[in-house]
Amino acid sequence: MISFNNNIKYPIIYLLLIFAIVLSGCAKEIKGIVATVNNEDIPQEEFDTEFQFLRESRVRQLGEDALTEVGPEGQTLETSIKQNVLDTLIVERLILQDSDLEKIIVTEKEVNENIDGVIESLGGEQEFEEFLESYAMTKDYFTNYTKNRLTFAKHIENFNNSIEITDEKLEDYFNENKEDLIELRARHILLSNEEDGNRVLEALKNGESFEYLALTESKHSKSAMNGGDLGYFDRGEFAAVQEFEKAVFSLEVGEISDLIKTEVGFHIIRLDDRKDTFEELRDKITVLLKKQEYERYVEDLRDKAEIKVYIDIQ
Repeated sequence: MISFNNNIKYPIIYLLLIFAIVLSGCAKEIKGIVATVNNEDIPQEEFDTEFQFLRESRVRQLGEDALTEVGPEGQTLETSIKQNVLDTLIVERLILQDSDLEKIIVTEKEVNENIDGVIESLGGEQEFEEFLESYAMTKDYFTNYTKNRLTFAKHIENFNNSIEITDEKLEDYFNENKEDLIELRARHILLSNEEDGNRVLEALKNGESFEYLALTESKHSKSAMNGGDLGYFDRGEFAAVQEFEKAVFSLEVGEISDLIKTEVGFHIIRLDDRKDTFEELRDKITVLLKKQEYERYVEDLRDKAEIKVYIDIQ
């Protein structure tokens, strides 16, 4: 995934939400137009380019055959991608229109700086051209895409600066959701078998450095390079590995776990930090509540909009 400045990521949207557009069927087909939003057209070419990028990304991740697999909602992955692209383009149009009303401006300099960052991250101009070609994008399209992403970021920032969350709301949210808000920071060492796990546990009891043993023994290469550090995470982050999550949330700060067996191996965990007080979580709650307010704001834009769809994605 290519990272942009201002926390914008490619593709499809920096925003923290995607609303499903519920419509009572499609209007009569109009050639070259997939939808209109408040009388502004969304061209077929734009839909096709976004779809091609997302489709190709999924193929690279999951393989070509995955596109025809039917999901729990009765749609193939390919159809779901099309719906996702259509919904996103409609929401984006609403935000761009509202940005015009709010007089939010993105300069050419800002766009160029972001594109330069993408080129650098890819390794140079040639790699950038190859990237565009592989996803059937033109430079002009990518430039407009970048400008839109910067606009979305400024739209969110503009909204966040316009609202204030009271202390009462923050505290109420904390009291109602404190267990789900807890943040932990932990390190772990992943071993292939119980014998290795017991050997490393013994070394820890004898005073060996956790960070050193993670670096030299752990089979989890990503965290091993950082001394086993997993960074901060919420409850549910490791829900797919229930034994791990249960163990880490039961530890006291500074405590090292016994050997934890999961489907991926044997873990030794050390809890380094726990954030569970209102003051420690205040900023996090503020972000969450502003996100909710922003979602409601965009949903209101959608509810008031005149939206017509001219394609059948089935």
